Amino acid sequence: MSHKGNSLTIPEKEMVVHVKHYFDKEQELYSKTKEFPNVINSARRTALATNLSEVTVWRIMAEYNRNNTLSPPFPKGSSPYAVDDHIKTICQDIIRSYNIRREHLSLRLLVGMLNDAHGITVARETLRRCLYRWKILHGSVQRHTALRERDYVVKARREYLINKRLLNKSGRMLVYLDETFINKNYSGSDVSWYCSDWQNDSRLDKSFGPYINKPAGKGERFIILNAITKEGWVDGARLVFQAKQRTGDYHGTMDEKNFTQWFTTQLLPNIADNAVIIMDNAPYHNMFLEDNVPLLTSKKSVLQQWLTDNNIAFHDDFLRVQLIELIHQHRPTRVFKLDHRLCNDPLYKDRHIEIVRTPQYHPELQPIEKCWGVMKQYMAQHCDFTLEGLRKNLEIAWAKVTAETMAGIMDKITYWEDRHFEQDSLLDSIDDEYGVNFIEDETD
Repeated sequence: MSHKGNSLTIPEKEMVVHVKHYFDKEQELYSKTKEFPNVINSARRTALATNLSEVTVWRIMAEYNRNNTLSPPFPKGSSPYAVDDHIKTICQDIIRSYNIRREHLSLRLLVGMLNDAHGITVARETLRRCLYRWKILHGSVQRHTALRERDYVVKARREYLINKRLLNKSGRMLVYLDETFINKNYSGSDVSWYCSDWQNDSRLDKSFGPYINKPAGKGERFIILNAITKEGWVDGARLVFQAKQRTGDYHGTMDEKNFTQWFTTQLLPNIADNAVIIMDNAPYHNMFLEDNVPLLTSKKSVLQQWLTDNNIAFHDDFLRVQLIELIHQHRPTRVFKLDHRLCNDPLYKDRHIEIVRTPQYHPELQPIEKCWGVMKQYMAQHCDFTLEGLRKNLEIAWAKVTAETMAGIMDKITYWEDRHFEQDSLLDSIDDEYGVNFIEDETD
C-alpha cells in the first residue's frame, strides 16, 4: 500500500503492527535455530511487505508500544485552533479600524500587519479558516475583497455590552466562570530547561550536562474549573481532576453531567443571592430543554406530522426547505436547562440568580481567562515535567491571582468593553452616513 503524503487509518496501522509482530517471531526463531537467513531485520521486512518506509514502521510501533493503542490520523492542513483566541481580538481591532476609515483591508494585508506590527506569524489559509470560525468574513467592496464581522456577531456583542453596563451599575455580584486544562509537560516553550535540583538526579544521563530536553508529548493533564468575582476566587468553587484522555482539549472531558453537578453543588451554594453568573458559550453550558420539535434532519413525513399536530398550515407540495422554514417560524422559544432550573427549582427560584452569556469568541471580555494566564505563566516557569510537580505548582498558582492582580484584570476588561462599545458606535454612524457598500461572500 502506497501512502506517501497520506495519513494511515487505524486498521492500516493495526496491519503494520501484526506484520511486524509476525516477523519478530521469525527473527526470534532464527536467533535460536539459524534456519532462516533473511529474517534479521523485522522492521525492514515489514516496510517492504507494506510498501511503507522503515521510519514509518518504527513510528507506528513506538506509538503502539507506548500507549498499547493507535490513534486516528490527523486531518490535513493546519487546524484553525492552532491560532490562539487572543489573536482574534487583535484581528478584530485591525479590521474594525479599517472599516471605520473606509479603507480596504485584504487577508494578505492582515497577515502582513500581524507579522510586522505584532510579531505573529500565521499562514494565510490558516488565518482564513480562523476568521471564518470567528465569524469574520470576506465581502466585496468596490471590486475588492475586504474583511468585516458578520452583523449578527456585532449585534450579539452590542446586546451583551448594553446589558453589562446596566449590571455594572446595579451593584449585583458578578460571577465569572470558566474551564481550562494544563498538561504536566506544559512549560510555555520548546527550548531546553535548566533546574539545579536535577543535577543530582540519578535518573538523568549526566553526559548531557545541566541542560535537559523537554520531554516529548504533553503528558497527563488536569481539568480545572473555577469561578471569580472582582474580589478573587469564589470560595469552595474550585474543581480539579485528572483527565482520562490525553488528546483534544478539555471540552472532550467536560460534559453536561460534570458541569451541572459542579454548578449546583459547588458554585450556587457559595455565591450570594441576586448574583449574576457570566459564562461563555461552551456546549455543555447551554443545553436546551426538550421542546418536542423533531430534528430538522428528520424525514419529510416527520416534519409534516409536527406541523399538523400544531395546527400549522402547509401545502402538500412543500419541499423540505419550506417545511423547515415553517418550523423555524413557529418553533417555541428555546430555554436553557440551567436557566429553567434557576427560575423553577424551589431550591433556587427565590434566590433570583441570573445567567448571562458572553458573545462567542470574545475571551477579552472574560476576566477569568486572564486568571488562567497568570496561573499558567507561573506553572510554566516552574515545570518539572512530573505529575507531582504539576499538582504542587497548581496549589501555589492559585495564590498568584491576588486582589491587586484582579484590579488590573478588571481594568483591562473595562477597557475592552468600552473600546468595543465606542468602536461599534463609530462604525455604525459611518455606515449610516455613507451606506454599507459591502456584500457578504458566503463561499469565502
